[in-house]
Amino acid sequence: MDDDQFTKLFRYIEEFRSEVNTKLDEKASQSSMEQLVSTIDGFVKRIDDNEIEQASRDMQFERLLEWARKVSEKTGISIKDL
Repeated sequence: MDDDQFTKLFRYIEEFRSEVNTKLDEKASQSSMEQLVSTIDGFVKRIDDNEIEQASRDMQFERLLEWARKVSEKTGISIKDL
């Protein structure tokens, strides 16, 4: 192998190594993004679940208030701030 062939082989290997490193960096970045998106999705799900639970609790509270108002009217006992 003469110097010219060795130089060509060396350049080819360096370009190949550089290309592989670039692809690995892109893959690592993609993996990090996927992990970040997954984490955000988890937070959004927790917020959605919390909002659903709060809406359910608010509706239940409203039904209890309505029931208390009806009881107040039928018994003639005034309940303040209903």
